[in-house]
Amino acid sequence: MHRPARTPNPSSSGRRGQSLTEFALTLPVVLVLILFGLDFGRIFLGWVQLTNAAREAANFAAMNPDAWSSEPSASIQAEYARLVTAETAGANCTMPSTIPSPTFPNGTGLGSPASVVITCTFHLITPVISEIVGSRISVTAASAFPVRSGIIDGIPVPTATPTTSPTSSLVLSSATVSPSSTPIGATPTPSPSPTATPSPTATPMCTVPNFRNVNTASAPSMWQAAGFTAANLLFSPLVGPGNNYSIKDQSLTQGSSAACTSSIIVYDKNHH
Repeated sequence: MHRPARTPNPSSSGRRGQSLTEFALTLPVVLVLILFGLDFGRIFLGWVQLTNAAREAANFAAMNPDAWSSEPSASIQAEYARLVTAETAGANCTMPSTIPSPTFPNGTGLGSPASVVITCTFHLITPVISEIVGSRISVTAASAFPVRSGIIDGIPVPTATPTTSPTSSLVLSSATVSPSSTPIGATPTPSPSPTATPSPTATPMCTVPNFRNVNTASAPSMWQAAGFTAANLLFSPLVGPGNNYSIKDQSLTQGSSAACTSSIIVYDKNHH
């Protein structure tokens, strides 16, 4: 018994053709989104490593500020460059040929900020995105730490003058020594009175305000109102027009007493 041959269903063939057409249209879009996600992930991870390198470099410079003074130390500067290079080795980002040196805008005195700014270049792998924003994107990370090596401004350093004790020798003599006597009516010569050394001037002290949950735009006025120098308020990360944030932590304890010339760093997240 022979079964009749089935005739093809035209509606089924039409659906398969429509699916192939939709797949062909959406595949390039999906690939572009995947590549864009890969590029974004590479840049974000590289920025994290670059930020860690900037913080390590600023901390190192804060502990060795004299290495960039009028008498620089080549060995310490070489260790600084090696530290930055090691921290950014896996960032997949092209570093500048010369590692940027730290800056000390208020000098290298104790408590003054040591700031480091590092910029590297990422190469995009997404063709469409690279045509829009360019094949290279520059990423910058900055950090600042207070100098922790040196002397406090305004406090004099005591200098001790060594004194030599005179050596005396005892000479025995058989001769009789007559005691000397002061003539009657003679006025003894007064010994000179010691000159008083002026005491050092006390350093003005101020109370550290609470910056937590305060917007960075309002922080300078609070810092200056507490008696501190406005230039010694540092932001990590740096702020500018349109990128203010709510402060989550600060380097000096709120309510504590500090020299009015001290520096403070505020952060956009909890800092340990």
